[in-house]
Amino acid sequence: MARFLHENSETLDKTQMGEVLGKEPDAAFVKDPDADPEHGGKGFFLRILHHYVDRMEFSGLMFDDGIRLFLSGFRLPGEAQKIDRIMEKFAERFTRQNPEVFPSADTAFILGFSVIMLNTDLHNPSIKPERRMTIESFLRNNKGIADGQDLPEEYLTGIFNRIKVNPFSLKEDDEAREKQKSESTKDMFDSLFVFEGPTLFGTNAEEKRREKFRKEREEMMSASEQLFKKRPSKGTRRSSQEPSDRLDRVPPADVVKPMFDVTWGPLIGTLSQVLESSTNETITALCLSGFVYSIRLSSHSDMSLARNTFVNSLAKFTTLGSIKQMKSKNIECIRTLLSVAIIDGEHLGESWSPILQCMSQLGRLHLFASGSEDQFSDGTTQSTSNSDPTREMEENNGKAVLAAVNEVLIDKVFSSTVNLSARGVVDFIEQLIAVSEAEIAGDTKKGISGVGATSALPKVAGSGHGLEGPRIFSLQRLVEVADYNMNIRPRLTWSSMWETVGNHFAKVGCHENAMVSMFAIDALRQLSLKFLEKPELTDFNFQRLFLKPFLVIMENPGSREDIRELILRCVDNIIRSLAHNLRSGWKIFFSILTISSSDPSVKIKTLGLAILQRLLDEHLQDLCPAPNTGSTGSDNNHADNEQSLTAAEKSERNTNAEDFVELCRASLSFVQTKESDNPLPIGLSMRALCHTACYADLIADKKVLPPVSGCQTNDPALPGYTYEGLSTEESLEMVIWRPLLDGLASGMCSSASSISGGVGCLVQRGSIMAMRAILLRHGELFSPSQWSVILNYVLLPAIQIGAESDSSPVIQISSESPSVSSLDFLGEPLPSPPALDDEGLQKFAEMTQSGDSSPSRPLGIAELLVEASFADLRHGGDGNLSKAYTLQKTGSEKRIQLQPFPDSWIATSAPIALGLLGDLIITSSLELGKEGREVFWPIIMSQLVRWSVGSSTEKIQCEQVTDDESNGDKVIVDVKEWQPCEALVRVGCKEWSRVFRRVLEAVPTMEQGEGKAWLKEMSTSLSDTLLKNIELEEKIRDDIVESKLATLANCADEGSDYLGMMPTLKTRCIASHCLQQYISTFVEQFAVLTSEEEVSCLLDTLNQSRIASMKARKDEDLSLAFQEACLAQWGDSVEEIDAAMTRTSSGLGHRGSSQMFFLTQEASATKAVILLLSLLYSKKQNADCHWDTVAFAEPLLFERIMDVLTNFLESEQKDGVLIDPNVWRSVSERGGQVAFYCTSFAGVVVQILDMIYNLDEEKFDRQKESLFPILCSLIRVQSDEIRNLVANVFRKQIGSMIGLPNGS
Repeated sequence: MARFLHENSETLDKTQMGEVLGKEPDAAFVKDPDADPEHGGKGFFLRILHHYVDRMEFSGLMFDDGIRLFLSGFRLPGEAQKIDRIMEKFAERFTRQNPEVFPSADTAFILGFSVIMLNTDLHNPSIKPERRMTIESFLRNNKGIADGQDLPEEYLTGIFNRIKVNPFSLKEDDEAREKQKSESTKDMFDSLFVFEGPTLFGTNAEEKRREKFRKEREEMMSASEQLFKKRPSKGTRRSSQEPSDRLDRVPPADVVKPMFDVTWGPLIGTLSQVLESSTNETITALCLSGFVYSIRLSSHSDMSLARNTFVNSLAKFTTLGSIKQMKSKNIECIRTLLSVAIIDGEHLGESWSPILQCMSQLGRLHLFASGSEDQFSDGTTQSTSNSDPTREMEENNGKAVLAAVNEVLIDKVFSSTVNLSARGVVDFIEQLIAVSEAEIAGDTKKGISGVGATSALPKVAGSGHGLEGPRIFSLQRLVEVADYNMNIRPRLTWSSMWETVGNHFAKVGCHENAMVSMFAIDALRQLSLKFLEKPELTDFNFQRLFLKPFLVIMENPGSREDIRELILRCVDNIIRSLAHNLRSGWKIFFSILTISSSDPSVKIKTLGLAILQRLLDEHLQDLCPAPNTGSTGSDNNHADNEQSLTAAEKSERNTNAEDFVELCRASLSFVQTKESDNPLPIGLSMRALCHTACYADLIADKKVLPPVSGCQTNDPALPGYTYEGLSTEESLEMVIWRPLLDGLASGMCSSASSISGGVGCLVQRGSIMAMRAILLRHGELFSPSQWSVILNYVLLPAIQIGAESDSSPVIQISSESPSVSSLDFLGEPLPSPPALDDEGLQKFAEMTQSGDSSPSRPLGIAELLVEASFADLRHGGDGNLSKAYTLQKTGSEKRIQLQPFPDSWIATSAPIALGLLGDLIITSSLELGKEGREVFWPIIMSQLVRWSVGSSTEKIQCEQVTDDESNGDKVIVDVKEWQPCEALVRVGCKEWSRVFRRVLEAVPTMEQGEGKAWLKEMSTSLSDTLLKNIELEEKIRDDIVESKLATLANCADEGSDYLGMMPTLKTRCIASHCLQQYISTFVEQFAVLTSEEEVSCLLDTLNQSRIASMKARKDEDLSLAFQEACLAQWGDSVEEIDAAMTRTSSGLGHRGSSQMFFLTQEASATKAVILLLSLLYSKKQNADCHWDTVAFAEPLLFERIMDVLTNFLESEQKDGVLIDPNVWRSVSERGGQVAFYCTSFAGVVVQILDMIYNLDEEKFDRQKESLFPILCSLIRVQSDEIRNLVANVFRKQIGSMIGLPNGS
């Protein structure tokens, strides 16, 4: 049908085409009620309109040319609602095809009507040239139509000039028909719009009165001047035809208006005097007729002063504004006033005020007559007893009025507003709102009694209103008027009306009287439900404008808790009922829910998040409708699919993406990211974190698609906010990911205390777990460039900020020995998550969805992982999510072990945060091959280095993730002066080991070249890190000694503090020890897979560490500095110092000494060297090995073995008598607790003896001459463990040589 109309537009009647296109939305072509709209059912003609407009092409056209093309095929119908539907569809189509012209379809809709009005005004011959619209008035009429902003003046001027030269027209219209069209169009638009710019776009009442007075004066002067010019001169003969000719030439209004202007003053005095004094019904009727005709005459003649005077006078004769006994003539005055309101309401303007005040008093008298009390009184107003004469008089008056004035007549005043023009209904609403405000303030008689209640009746202290108390008669009527006009008025006219009405509802919704404010909000809810029944076209914002009063009330800091709760329940009710029709209204609801997260009341916070949860559980399809991605296909065709999208589909994609971003921000607003006097309950924050995983699943399942245009990186508050350094396509994809990633990053480094049941940093750990689940389950969606951005701008800054923000005692804890940690309470990284099809995880999913309140939708893969992780955290599990379902069972609660420092981010969150980086290496980096290695490893390694060693020579630039503090601006974190505490060093070094071990496990599965590249990268990184730490350690050591010597020589610089550098040196020593110690956890795989170059590099670094630590332990000046540091740490207590010194005989006095630290470091370096060389020495040669590992390792290995055993024996003979015998019971575990070479290297000796025991006969035979003497010496040491090992070596290696059976 739409195609037929297009193809035959030249022959079809244009008027009938317009009637077809403008038919009612539910109009049908066939009688079958179940017929599809596309096949003649209800909505058939609306579908024709949509198809008709969608076949038109407006791309690249100027706006007025688009309207010209649009209106060239049919004639606009005369009914306002039909024009509204047609122009609404045109605005939507034009905006979709020209998205860069207007910010929304609303702008095109308003400007379209304005352009048609301009065309009519400029080219209607019935309008005098001097009264036609000017460019200034056209610009004024279109102020602020672009979402509150102005369109460019040159753009509007161009439209004006083109239409002035070339009007809209239909080709086959003759002049008469054209004139008729112009007049009918003008009449039609007179009923649609207030032509005057100030009336449409806002001005104050005083300016309007001055403008009307000026126009009235000019018209009177012009009419009088014309009359005088037409008067015949004296002596001129008058023909019999002259009177009729004059009547033909002069309009009657021009004759009557000057005459009435002269007579209305005496006339009102006469009518008022007679009406006041007369009791005759006939005379009263004549007087009232005089009032009616005078009001009508002044109204139609635009004589506002006369009209206002007559209406006010008539209103006072009703005596509704005073307390006196009503007479029959007073009641007749009421009836007359109602008649005037119904018949002449179009022209009453501001004279509506006294009429509506009288109607307000009528409502009050009806209450008196019925014996009802005002249910909205809050108890602060004074009430009169039933015996009060005043009340008795009011009741009598009310009964008299109730008997004489039919309520239907009162109702008709308000129902008749649908017949008022746009100008008339605006006047009516403005005055009704003014009366409503007076009612609520308790001052409703001012203007109709001559004495306002504010002067006659004092206000009750603290009540905020007069003695009448708050009333809502006019507010109720305002609701009725809005209801009557909602679906009758064109959308543009209705929007102008609602702006005024909505502002009043928002104001009343915050009133101190609870019943008044609740009534206003409930009325808003009912009107909203009705308004939202009509779907909104794409690119329009009518819903957002209509629902804005809810947001205004919610934002008002003076609103009460019960009111804010009611607002949220209204939002919940609307979503439950009409979620399928919501479009631009979502933004208002998300803003309201975001505000609820910061509400002082926990009840409001809980309700806000509950609405979000229900939205996800029950209305996800309405919120994220199945997107139209163009033609179906694989990801390779993604770009082609986007190119195939129509302008409408692209616009819808952008809008859906914007709504999704706002939804994400609403949920994340419930995550506590900073300390507050009004904290969020931890349970709400954890539940909101679960939402983020759900949103990530939606993106991964392509239920939410990225926008197709409009990305930007400067303003987080504007749509399209994304990351820098990406291609256009990658930037657009990150638009919908950024709110999730940034929000979780803010939670990861939250400064808020989140302790529950002795378990701390729950929000921080929960954020890390949610981030982990999202990135591990959906990491394949990101390109290498996107991963680089995520790591550099999200994860690493969040981790670093969290570490630097920790001010707990944990950062001050220092161990007395690198091998004996005082930080055993540090957490552990999380185990790898189970596979998607893991049986235990599936059981947990079934259990989660089995509850009565569980969502019917299945949990996504990231959401399921988060839920399981939180269940494990809540019940004190060990991180094995395959067993999470057992913790979820009733009665399976596990006693959670209390943490010693629950508020420490480093103690609770740092291990799992850094562990996340290690997990990404395995799950994402290795899968990306070479690109993954080149992107992931340098970035993650930099963080491992930062925590293991510190960063003394570089600055890192990272993006601040706490949006509320820095608004996304880049900040410089100066790490030159930042050094990690011991706790971070131990966490970082441990993660080094974990990452190396897992990568080495994966190397055999890689392509050979890629595996070698990974081995080289890792060995180089480890060597460089250890070497960097050693260099830093040596520099600090030299600075300490130099500063101490300078102090002794009294030439130290002011402020030099060598003791203050001691903790840093100890931390560096611990870092070296931990890195060397953890090498043993992966060195076996490393030795098997790596090449000579990597082994040599690592050995050289370990030897440098060994030599440097050996030099340090022999430095007497450094030893004294360590002793001074210990004494300074003990303080001035003589008892503590003496007690410490008495332990020297057992060797415990060496704790905290330089020997303790550097012997331990030397021992771990030596142990790592020997372990690596021994593995190479025992390695089996194969065809793939291109170097002789035995020849390489043998001389180096036995040189080191002989050196260690020799020094061990010397130390044992020298210092053994000073050592507590208990130390020797398990030297491999306890030897490092005493600062002697023999005790520190006892574990190394045990390792050497194990290696010698496992040597084959040939290799032992080559070294027997050097080994035998020293083995014999080891028989005499105090350690039972070492003596037993030596005995085993003799039995196996020496016994076989002399023929003893094995085991003898």
